[in-house]
Amino acid sequence: MKHVFAFVILFFIATAAFSQQPAELKGIIYSTELSGGISVHTSGWGIFADLGKRDELKKKTIYQFEFTQIHSSKEVKQTIDFGFSPFGINSPKPFIYGKQNNFYLLNAAIGRQLMLAERAERSGVEVGLKLLGGVSLGLLKPYYLDLLYPVDNTTQYRILSEKYSEENASTFLDWFSIYGGSGFAYGLDEIKFIPGAHLKAGLNFDWATYDDFLKALEVGVIFDAYYKKVPIMIIEKNQQFFPNLYVSLQFGKKW
Repeated sequence: MKHVFAFVILFFIATAAFSQQPAELKGIIYSTELSGGISVHTSGWGIFADLGKRDELKKKTIYQFEFTQIHSSKEVKQTIDFGFSPFGINSPKPFIYGKQNNFYLLNAAIGRQLMLAERAERSGVEVGLKLLGGVSLGLLKPYYLDLLYPVDNTTQYRILSEKYSEENASTFLDWFSIYGGSGFAYGLDEIKFIPGAHLKAGLNFDWATYDDFLKALEVGVIFDAYYKKVPIMIIEKNQQFFPNLYVSLQFGKKW
C-alpha cells in the first residue's frame, strides 16, 4: 500500500516539475475559496474543510480543519463463526483482536499554497504546493468486545460488553471468550484526549473547468506527533509519531 502511494506522489511531483510556466496569470483572480473533501492515507481516512485567502497573485493563505481516523498496521478485522446464533441473541459482529482503543484526530492548521503552474486552457491543470502546520487533538475511545461468560451450574453463557482492563485481560484476549465487537456507540462517553502537533505538505492539482469552481486532487505527506505513545493495541508496539502518505479529493467554490 505504501509503495503505491509513494509511486503516485512521485508521478505527480514529476508532472508538476515539467508543467511549470513562467507566463503571467490569465483569467479572473478570486480572493477567497471554500472547499471540502475526503482523504485516504496509509493509516486510515479523513474528511476536511479548507478556507483559502489570496495574499498575492500566486500565493494563498490556507486554513484547514480535518477529522481523521487512524488504524494500527496490526489491526485485522475478523468474525468468529459459531455455526449458529442463539435464540434472542444477535449474530456476532466483526471485531479486531488485541485492540484497546479507537483513535481519531481533530487537526487545525494554517499554511501557504504557492502556485507552481497556471492552467493554460480550460481543460488544463493548475498546480500548487501546499505547506501546513498546526495543532492536533487525539481522541481515544475505548474499544469494546462482547465477551462470553459461563453461567454457574449450567451449559449456558451470558454476553457482557466490556473494554480492556487488567482485571479482564485473560478473558479479553481469549479467543474462545470473544463473541464479537460491541458496536461504535460503546465508549463514546469515555473519550480521552491526547494533544499533539500536525504537519502536512502536498501537491495540489486543480482541474475545474470553470475559474470560479475548485476541483482538485492532492497528494503528499502528513506527520502527526503526540507527547506520549498512543495505546491503540494491547500486545503490539504502539506509536508516538504517525508519518503518512495521502491522496485527497477536494471540491469547492471561489469568489
